[in-house]
Amino acid sequence: MKLRDAERTLTGMSDLLVVYASTHGHTGRIAERIADVVRAEGVSVELATAGADPEALDHDAVVAGGSIHAGHHQHELVEWVRRHRATLRCRPAALFTVCLTAADDTDEARAATRTYLDEFVEATDWTPEPAVTFAGALQYREYDFMTRLMMRLLMLKGHHPTDTSRDHDFTDWDAVERFARVCADLPADRRAHV
Repeated sequence: MKLRDAERTLTGMSDLLVVYASTHGHTGRIAERIADVVRAEGVSVELATAGADPEALDHDAVVAGGSIHAGHHQHELVEWVRRHRATLRCRPAALFTVCLTAADDTDEARAATRTYLDEFVEATDWTPEPAVTFAGALQYREYDFMTRLMMRLLMLKGHHPTDTSRDHDFTDWDAVERFARVCADLPADRRAHV
């Protein structure tokens, strides 16, 4: 038994890793909110980027998150999950995806977000439970000129906000907090089965 495991056993403290990949920062903000809510529930949390390669094995449970860009999850998150999938398969582990498509309440948008999850599962050979998708944000002020122009044209075509002088947040923060409370129970789920 590792020292860290022994300390958690003695204190009864559960431990959760929230690992994420974020291109423009919005997914990072969602990960931070999840971590804050989980901490408020009395669970110890490590918040880390996938690029920092945190060790999943050191935690009772894991929440992974990433955003969709050009139709795919970030390569950094996919690679992290591939490296740690054996651990993720034997621990309670959840996934959140951030996708602007989820802001549209249509059958077509729901099918697209489901396809992104299916492709992630296929690419990583890991099936997270639970897995949710949150609407993201148009972060015009974070984009470089070409990205801002491309996003503005896409949004114009879809009748979405095109005012590039400000960002547009479509995230349902109440849904993020509900998901976080579910995630707060993940470490206890593992401890109940050990």
